[in-house]
Amino acid sequence: MTIEGRWAEFAPLPLSDAHKRMLLEQQHLARQHHYRTFYTGADFSVIELDGEPVGRLCLLRGAGDHLLVDIAVLPERSGQGVGGALLESILAEAAALGRSVSLRVEHTNPARRLYERKGFRETARHEIDAEMVWRA
Repeated sequence: MTIEGRWAEFAPLPLSDAHKRMLLEQQHLARQHHYRTFYTGADFSVIELDGEPVGRLCLLRGAGDHLLVDIAVLPERSGQGVGGALLESILAEAAALGRSVSLRVEHTNPARRLYERKGFRETARHEIDAEMVWRA
C-alpha cells in the first residue's frame, strides 16, 4: 500500500492526476525514510487479506511498551474488521509480555473511536493529534 490509501484526500485538488500521484509518492518515500530513521528496529509489515495487500503496519516493540507507529487499511477495506483484528493481535501480544501499547492519532481520524473501544486512553493532546495508551 503506497498511495492508494490517500488518493481520496488528493482527488479534489486542482492538479493533474500525474501531479497528485507524484506528490503522494513523495510523501510515501518521506514517510518511509522518517520511520526507518526514527524508529530503528521497528517491524514493517504489509497487511494481507486472502493473499491481497490491504494495508500497512509499523510496530516498534520496546522493552516496556509497544509503539504503534503506523497502521493503515485501504479505504475499500475500512470498516470490515481488518484493523480491529490486527489491533487485537497486537494488544494480546503486549498483554502476554506485560507491556503497554501507545500511539498517536489525529483528532479527525475515525480510527480513534476503534482505539477507544479497545481501551486506549488519551494521555496527551496536541494541536492536530493525541497520544493514547492501552494498558493490560
